[in-house]
Amino acid sequence: MNEETTTTESTPKDQSSELSSLKSVVDSLLVDLLEGRGDRDKRRQVEEWMKALADKYPEFGIEAGLRSYYLAEAERLRAEFDASTDLTERLAVGRSVEVCLEKAAEITRKA
Repeated sequence: MNEETTTTESTPKDQSSELSSLKSVVDSLLVDLLEGRGDRDKRRQVEEWMKALADKYPEFGIEAGLRSYYLAEAERLRAEFDASTDLTERLAVGRSVEVCLEKAAEITRKA
């Protein structure tokens, strides 16, 4: 009586397919970030996940996507700064612009 053995190991082709699926998700989310979709809290959640994935999958180029996002976010915030008349709000937005630019510079330094 022969029992068939099943294996849960993925073949390289399966892994490639799985990584391709994840890569397309990552690419889509990076575009969403770049275009400013969702509110800031949701973008921050995506940003945090992207940072975690960047360490696991450096071949995805996530850090370059995050750098572009930070620069785009700084530009969006700059427009918000220009539209604001309240000094306290302008200060908060100005600080946020600085943080975005610092994050972009940090990624550039790493590269």
